[in-house]
Amino acid sequence: MTAAAKQTLPARTTTSGLPTQLEVLQEHVIRVLPAHVGHERFLRILTSAWNTNPALASADRASLLGAVMKCAQDGLLPDGREAVFTVFKTKDRISGKFVQKVQYMPMVFGILKKVRNSGELGSLTCNVVFARDEFRYWVDDAGEHVTHEPNLDVPDRGNVRAAYAIAKTKDGGVYTEVMTVGQIEKVRAISKAKDDGPWVSWFDEMARKTVIRRLSKRLPMSTDIERTIQRDDALYSVQQRTERSGVEATRNVLGMMSEPVEPDDAEPPYEQKFDDDSALEAVATATTEDDLKDAWVNIANDYFETSRELPVRLQAAYSDRLEAIKQAASS
Repeated sequence: MTAAAKQTLPARTTTSGLPTQLEVLQEHVIRVLPAHVGHERFLRILTSAWNTNPALASADRASLLGAVMKCAQDGLLPDGREAVFTVFKTKDRISGKFVQKVQYMPMVFGILKKVRNSGELGSLTCNVVFARDEFRYWVDDAGEHVTHEPNLDVPDRGNVRAAYAIAKTKDGGVYTEVMTVGQIEKVRAISKAKDDGPWVSWFDEMARKTVIRRLSKRLPMSTDIERTIQRDDALYSVQQRTERSGVEATRNVLGMMSEPVEPDDAEPPYEQKFDDDSALEAVATATTEDDLKDAWVNIANDYFETSRELPVRLQAAYSDRLEAIKQAASS
């Protein structure tokens, strides 16, 4: 990589406490935010998240910028309800030093918001069952069934016992997923952020999100929603392998997780994915607005990771391609 390609973005901060990098990022955020999300509101909430989470200030800057871009692309607000930024420690394989990286995590409210806005499902509900609640789950020839009566008459409903999610499709199909607290804890155990962040502060929410993730593998969802639900996959040390038998294929169809492996704190060195020419080609060949935004998020993340500034001609190419796609759609 040339010295020019390795130009580092400035690291100074403004009087508001928001890094200059994030101010530079504003134009890229505006490009990928869905039309229904105001960029001024998004940036205001982003500034608030920065000011209330000191860990973000000392975290790896490239991962922070990448997390912001993904959050903007999904159209969720990093307000703690729709999405959060969590910081986890990982080891760099080249230097051997531990670094703090930022991961964007959609939360249950944000996922439900996207499902509701998409109109692809009739409904999607999820809840947590506590020890003193009345709960029953059974299966018969008519399908899966759940009854849940929360015990609201006691000051303490006890510990979390289970979580469940129920989705209804527009054609009348009903999908149900139930996970015990033991199964949820197994998922938590392979998270790199299991001892900090949402798993500690909002266990109930993470339990609900975990069961939605499991259920989503069986649902007819758009790639946009699937991408949002799976955004925090990087936080999990799950063995990725191909199906070697019919049993494994069945497990995957049912949404069952692969066998966990020992967490590996080391990460492979980041490899540059785009040079200027390949980035221009990715922009020029996008055929829909969503494809163009996907390409831009990937390109921007790659330039941030490798400390390069986005060329002016690349940004102009994006604007030209977006205008051409909009004109083609309206004709």
